[in-house]
Amino acid sequence: MDKKLSQSGSFASLFTAITVQDEDGQNNIEVIKKLVDTHLTNLELGLDAFKAPSASARSSMASATNTEGKKYSEAQINLAKRLSDIVKLDETQALKVIDELVLEVEVPEKITEDLVLKALDVYWKERSSLVASLGRLAKLAKDNETSPELQIPGVERILSRSTAAIIKLLGQWKSKVTETAPDYFLTNLELLELWIGQSLTEQSALLETMISLVYAGRDDKSSLPANVLSTLLETNFGAEQTYRSKFKIEAIDLYENARILCLVFSVASLDLENLYTLSTVDDPSRNHIYKSAAQIQTINVALQSAGRDQELAPFILAWSCVLSARINSDNIQSAERQALTSLAAKLVYVAMETLDVFTFLQTFFSNELFDKTSAFGTTYKRILFIFFELIFLDHEPRVIKNFTGLVNCLSEVLQNEPELCLLIWGESPTLGQGTVKVLETARGRFPLQLEPLLKLLAALATGGEASASRAAIYLHVLPSLTHLIPLSVPCIEQDIHPVTGDAIIRSKGEVPFGILPDRPFMALPIGLTGHLVSAENTAQIVRWTYSNSGWALVHDMLDVFRQVTQADYEPSFSSVQVGHVKAIMGLLQSLFLYPSVSTDLVESFFAGSSRAAIVPTFFAILDQSSKFQNPPLDMIASCLKCLTHLCNPYAQEIWLYLKQSSFLPSVITTTAQFTGISQVQTSGLAFNLLTRSECVQGNYSTTLAFLSLTQELILNAQHGEIWDSKELRHLKTEVLYPCLAYLQNNIFTNYDNWHYSNVHDRFVIGSKVLSIFNSTLDDLPLLSGSDSVGLSTLQEYLVKNFLYDGGKQLALPLVSIIGAGPDLAAYFSKYDRQREMAQIEIMVAQGLKFVKSLLRHRKMAGGEPSFLEVYLVDRTVGRSNSSLIHVLASYSNFSCGLEAAHFSVDILTLLCSLTAEWPTRPSFVGYLGTTAQAQQLITTLINRVGNDYHSLTYRIALWNLITITLTTQPGLATLFLANDRVDPITGVLDDKSREIGKNSVVVKGLNILKKHDAILNSEPEILPPVLFFFDTLWHNAKDHSVLARSIQENEEFWKNLGDILVSGPLNTGLETSEWKDVATQHGGDARIQISKTSLVSADTRSRAHAFRIIALAVHFQRATKGNANLDIESLPKGLKEFFKAAVDRRRFLDWNSYIPNIHFHVAGVRELQMMSRNLSSPFDYSKLAVRKWDDNYDSDYLPGASYMFDLERAQAKLMWRGTERDRRFIRTLFHVNLNWSVVNAEMQRLSAWRFFIEVVTSNFGTSVLAKDNTTVHGSGSFYQFVIDLLDHIERNTKDSVVLRTARQDCCLMLQSVIENTPSTSMADKKNLAAHFPEVVNKLQKVIQSADIGLVQAFQSPNDGNATSMPLLLTLLICYRSMHDKDVLSSLDAETLGELQKSVGRVFPLIANCFSFAGQAHLLGQHDQSNILVVLLALLEEICRPIWSPHPALWIPILRSVEVFHLTLQLCARSFSTADYESRPSYFEGSLNLLLALANVPEMAEHLMEAGIMSTFAHNGLSPLLQRGEINHLDEAHGDRGDWHQAWCMILATVTSLLRHLSSRETFMQSLIGFIHLYGNQISKGLDSSTDRPLTSAKLEEMERITMLFYELSKNEARLDVLGGGDLLKAFFDRSLFILQHAIHLFTHPHTLASVIVPITRAEHKEKEAGQGSALVTAIEGKLASVVRNILSAILAWTDPATILIKSNIEWPFRKTTIAPISNTPVYEPASIGTMFDLVQYATTSLKEWEARLEGKAGGAAGLFKDLADDDQKDVSTTSLNAGGTSSSKSTSKLAWFGNLSTGPAPSTSTGVSSASGSSSITPPTSGSSGANVSKPETGSESAFATLSTNTGSSTRMISLLEDALVVIATQLGLYMYHPQLEGSVRRDIQDLAVDLVGTLNSTARMLQRFDNVPVQARKEGLGAEANAQIRSLRGEMIPVLKQFVQSKINIS
Repeated sequence: MDKKLSQSGSFASLFTAITVQDEDGQNNIEVIKKLVDTHLTNLELGLDAFKAPSASARSSMASATNTEGKKYSEAQINLAKRLSDIVKLDETQALKVIDELVLEVEVPEKITEDLVLKALDVYWKERSSLVASLGRLAKLAKDNETSPELQIPGVERILSRSTAAIIKLLGQWKSKVTETAPDYFLTNLELLELWIGQSLTEQSALLETMISLVYAGRDDKSSLPANVLSTLLETNFGAEQTYRSKFKIEAIDLYENARILCLVFSVASLDLENLYTLSTVDDPSRNHIYKSAAQIQTINVALQSAGRDQELAPFILAWSCVLSARINSDNIQSAERQALTSLAAKLVYVAMETLDVFTFLQTFFSNELFDKTSAFGTTYKRILFIFFELIFLDHEPRVIKNFTGLVNCLSEVLQNEPELCLLIWGESPTLGQGTVKVLETARGRFPLQLEPLLKLLAALATGGEASASRAAIYLHVLPSLTHLIPLSVPCIEQDIHPVTGDAIIRSKGEVPFGILPDRPFMALPIGLTGHLVSAENTAQIVRWTYSNSGWALVHDMLDVFRQVTQADYEPSFSSVQVGHVKAIMGLLQSLFLYPSVSTDLVESFFAGSSRAAIVPTFFAILDQSSKFQNPPLDMIASCLKCLTHLCNPYAQEIWLYLKQSSFLPSVITTTAQFTGISQVQTSGLAFNLLTRSECVQGNYSTTLAFLSLTQELILNAQHGEIWDSKELRHLKTEVLYPCLAYLQNNIFTNYDNWHYSNVHDRFVIGSKVLSIFNSTLDDLPLLSGSDSVGLSTLQEYLVKNFLYDGGKQLALPLVSIIGAGPDLAAYFSKYDRQREMAQIEIMVAQGLKFVKSLLRHRKMAGGEPSFLEVYLVDRTVGRSNSSLIHVLASYSNFSCGLEAAHFSVDILTLLCSLTAEWPTRPSFVGYLGTTAQAQQLITTLINRVGNDYHSLTYRIALWNLITITLTTQPGLATLFLANDRVDPITGVLDDKSREIGKNSVVVKGLNILKKHDAILNSEPEILPPVLFFFDTLWHNAKDHSVLARSIQENEEFWKNLGDILVSGPLNTGLETSEWKDVATQHGGDARIQISKTSLVSADTRSRAHAFRIIALAVHFQRATKGNANLDIESLPKGLKEFFKAAVDRRRFLDWNSYIPNIHFHVAGVRELQMMSRNLSSPFDYSKLAVRKWDDNYDSDYLPGASYMFDLERAQAKLMWRGTERDRRFIRTLFHVNLNWSVVNAEMQRLSAWRFFIEVVTSNFGTSVLAKDNTTVHGSGSFYQFVIDLLDHIERNTKDSVVLRTARQDCCLMLQSVIENTPSTSMADKKNLAAHFPEVVNKLQKVIQSADIGLVQAFQSPNDGNATSMPLLLTLLICYRSMHDKDVLSSLDAETLGELQKSVGRVFPLIANCFSFAGQAHLLGQHDQSNILVVLLALLEEICRPIWSPHPALWIPILRSVEVFHLTLQLCARSFSTADYESRPSYFEGSLNLLLALANVPEMAEHLMEAGIMSTFAHNGLSPLLQRGEINHLDEAHGDRGDWHQAWCMILATVTSLLRHLSSRETFMQSLIGFIHLYGNQISKGLDSSTDRPLTSAKLEEMERITMLFYELSKNEARLDVLGGGDLLKAFFDRSLFILQHAIHLFTHPHTLASVIVPITRAEHKEKEAGQGSALVTAIEGKLASVVRNILSAILAWTDPATILIKSNIEWPFRKTTIAPISNTPVYEPASIGTMFDLVQYATTSLKEWEARLEGKAGGAAGLFKDLADDDQKDVSTTSLNAGGTSSSKSTSKLAWFGNLSTGPAPSTSTGVSSASGSSSITPPTSGSSGANVSKPETGSESAFATLSTNTGSSTRMISLLEDALVVIATQLGLYMYHPQLEGSVRRDIQDLAVDLVGTLNSTARMLQRFDNVPVQARKEGLGAEANAQIRSLRGEMIPVLKQFVQSKINIS
């Protein structure tokens, strides 16, 4: 701000620089010096600095430039011309005025009258500021005259010739008094009033400056008085105003101010301080007017010729002092002395007697010019003080007739002037000795004249504690008492002094003593001596020599007065009058300002009284005087003020008497406890006084005092909350509640309509009531329950009433206050009513603060919109009928001060947040008035936000407001972002270009970022809000895409962000040191510690926002460009350079090394907790925790400024009666807060770092994390990144919630990084194999660590799952990442063994966690759905052979924790309702785990025992399955049905159980029952009608069923025994139709493509993207698997080994299935001809594949189009998908005849397809905590295998060809030898056998061609397994089949 001021060329900036002080109350002298040097000439010229217009100046306007060196716009020049014409101002200077104007408003092309008035306002402000600045500089020089280093050379030069400057200004003032208004202001009365107000303001400024120059000037002022006097006489002391008849009451107030200044100036012009010095100390070197006879004569003549006007009285009396000095001087003739003596006497008589100068002066001290808030009030009082001291040099106070008036004036001068008061108490005062005489005189007349002494002492008591203490002692020691008494009374006698002869009076009895002779209230003792002090023939006034305490006398008087009842009281008969008590109360009120003085006074000086006596006395007086017919309001007010001051030292007594007193409002209650608003309220005497007296008189002294008392009572209750007894707390509540109700219902709702004799009181009442409300809401109650004092109840009472119950009655006055602020400010500022202006600012600020507090409570409580917030949005107020939104925004022009502007911004921010929750969100743009008004308001706010002249907290609040509009008020946000190019109503850009508007808030933010280094060193807290704005802007970049792209292309923006991030981390030293040493850091200086903390916190949060901004920009780039494969090179240049530098310089590793390290002092919090138990009054310290309505927008608690605990309120509560241990607690609280300020910022940075890593790695992969020369992608360094993360996670959290939260972020980041691990290239796989074992082992170690406490986390899931979920999920991803065969082949046996051992160690922990989670979920204790998904997947994964070579060893563990039963129960829970919407997320996982367990023979047994078949047969899906109603398409959701997927999983699991449990009769029986039970669904699944669409889900179900029957076909004998033989027959009957249809589709690809329908969302998406061929290929593969399953079932059923090896006598002729027919229609069952088609299809596909491998022309065909090798295809789909082994059989079934009946299954033993069985774990989005479980993509695997999810499996195709050939041969053989076959058919069979031999030969030749494939191509493209199958088929099977055909079917 100082820099801004020093660079400004305006006079207003100079004035601001002079008036603004720093925290220590000092001015920035260097800035002032610089500005004074710039403006010195103009300062000397005064108003003459503003020149008249000229032709040359006007002609130069077009080429003139502003402060930025740019030419003025045409509109600005036109406005300047208009201003010049109106006020006759030089055109160049008019342009300078426009320079200042455009800082606040934009100048549109069309000049409006409002804009002209604003320009005039700026011009007038410049004029006033120029003159006022000179006066302030003179005062500053006078104040610093003893400090040479603070002197300003330019000012010293002016002061050295101040008389000339004063005379110049005097002439300007005279001109102002008599000048006429320009024509423009004569057009209407309102404009004339503006001009009058400005004219009077300038007059006052000139007079103030001249007074200041006189007071501070260092030159001879002998010639000045004559000039001043003549000018004042000519203008009649400023009364000769041109437009005096047109003055309104406000202008009259200004006029009166100017007149008073004229009086002060007239006295000051006599250079009284110099005169006093010369009068007391003879100094020949000094000069004064009294030494000049000519000047004396000039003024004497002027005075003698002047009239006896009242205004001359002070000057006349002061001039008499000058004459006295002349008379007493040595160089004067006797004749002149005599003449002057006579004249001086006449002047004194005229001043004191005729004009009664003291009474006249007394009327002016109530003016605001003498307030302690007045800039020159002290100066004026000092001038008058010297004036009185000069009078006392010539006149003894005791002889001054109007002694009371003198005392009143002197008391007013001394009031609140510590320096003057201390002069009186000096040891040997020089200046002030006259006042001491007055004081002694008053004491000598005490108590006969009671008021003078008490009034003087009361004034002296306001001069500080030391002065008050001396005043109390002064009254305590009274040497005498004076009273009026007839000498004829018998108790006294008269005598003559033997020496002096004076009359002596002695008391011979007790003398009745009182202020009035006939009304004594005490008696004086016998033996006193006194003397008469009255003249003869007057009343006998006796002064007794009697040393006593005046306080005892005062106490007796009060005691007498309090005993008088209302009926008895009669002023004419009372011994103690109201006036007496009023004076006493006035003195006590002043003394009680200081607690130590009040305590000493009550306990020491009130003789004969006890400590409690004074309190009941006050209450008795209060109650009695309130009941008088004409109650003394000012006395009652003083009594209330005394009670206010005594409230803390005598709290208990005051609260007790308050409850009993009838003065305050009370509550009728029948209970001892406070029961709230249901009680009945009585009005009390206070209300009676208000309505009967104050409202009538318009004087509200009692009400104001009552409000002050209530304020103090509330503070006392709050401070004493933890110290008071329970009974006292309830007593306080019972007093406070009716007081608040009275304020709310009787005062606040009505005060605005009362009559006021002084309008200032209206604003004071409003301010005080609102201050009380604010104090109530601002409190932080620390007690709860039965110990509560009820403070929270009071808060609830106010909040509920003002938000809801009070409705319009309470909302209207509150809204009126904040709505009328600008109008009131404009009205009173027009007349420079500073006193009212100051109080209006306070009232408006308090009102806005109260509204803000109410809205804060509403926001934190939630609920329905309150009446108040609706009122704020909808209400219109003011003369212009503006909306309140517009009024709130308009406070930004500082019309009611900075505090009001700040609060209004906070309210708008809260309203943005609150209205965003409304059902219909209002747009604030429509409430901002006209287009021009809205534009102007936004421009003003934007100018404020970028102007560091304004306070830091205000600018932060502005940034918060602008930021929140981005998400809640898009129309308003558009105005802020491009306000010079946007229509404010429609929000439409005027220009669609990508250039950022010049007045946009974005430009302000960019400018701040450019200076981020300097800002961090000066105002660090402004940087995070600016970056948060950009952060939020990027969050909403799609709404502002044009602007976002502009910023995106701004290279400097990204460079600045990069600079913020690349600099090393800062630290305060507090967080890195041991806790015991924290307090001593930086020398224990709290200010330095706070400053360092603020810097580090701001820097850390700025880095957090920078990370988020960069990440969001990357996301925006991908979203807008649509790049599926985004890379760094495709980024904008600035972003690209950032990432390249970060990668090249290994910054990711550096950042990751320190960002997750949170410097939280756990010991500090633990110490605080322990200390809270040992406080003097223990309480729950957590109650001090700060409650914020929003972490981002709540600017009340700025990060970096201690906001974890409410330190301010803790101090208020504890320090009230605190001891040293309480102070230690506060100090510890302070340092805990400092630590939290840094820790919270570190937590934000960690969260942002996590978000950044998630976005970056998901878009670019993990290769960007670090650069490593050993690999292309830097994967080696990536693993170091992961290891570092694990180190951070492993760090001990010391059971701290904060550190556990940080660990959670690290865990989630680890999960994201692992998920985004690249696994497509061989290099990455090698790194995976090299580094992942270490990662897995370390991760498992972390999971098992005691600090993680995984089992305990599941026992208390509310606290622990946030960390356990990502860790377990990461472990699952790591396991699945190791499935790749290349990775596995790279692992040595030792490493693999260690991994397996590590898995074995973690398995019991996982099982236990599953047990706890499953039981808790099933019992309904906690919703563990998400974690159950992960645990189920982990258990499934661990069951894989790669991790568990001997999984049966884990059966005891699984049984001990009930894994089998729990999994079945979870599965049953999944189907409990058969409601798709209510399915739990773990239903897939439970089925997957069941399948995985079923794959292990030993575990299958336990599943059977646990009742798996019963679960499958009796669940929520059973009715649907029995009816065959499970469909593969869920039409409601447009996706595959989950229940259909579950059904397929059930089939897979049953198939796996059958494989292992076929020998168990009970299982086989349940299986037969299962098939019969669900026969309808099975039949539906095998339906292959050609007119129905073909989907992947349909084929999967068919594949599952055919797999099940394949397994059944191997157990035919047992089926027959158990009565299930018909099942296979039915299956084979249906399967032949399936074969026929499938093979037809194989051979007719167009038909196949026409019947395929996408079913999943992914399939629909691929089809829409033109990628339908992938779905065709997938369907083709699934069909192949179905065909192969059927063929395998036929082979298993027919036993080909028997047919091929044994005699035909042993062949199973009843198992002929496929008819030996060459051609079959598509709607008939399959025949041998169909099988030949299948062989042809398979060989063609293999042939094309071989051609491609060999590199020949052509392409893929059949099942191999667009395919390489499926073993390579989906290994790297994502790390989310589970890997597994191939689903095809590994060796030919016919390789060795002995293995035919027990060979491996033709398909995967489990047959679990990814689409139906796996649990795909999707990482959470940034900001979430936990895993989000969704359906997997096609191609994912589960239960260690997959179905035919793609069609290009080499081994699967070879097996299909193999099975087809065997089926043809065996079926031909069976039919050939079938006993019932006709001969003609046998001939057909022989023909088919010939075809078969030909086919075998051609197939062999085709397979031979694979030998021509290059070795490398065969190795990589074919694979060892497929190559072995080809060789086996060609070398072994085909010869065997040829041999069989030729020998058995008899073909030659």
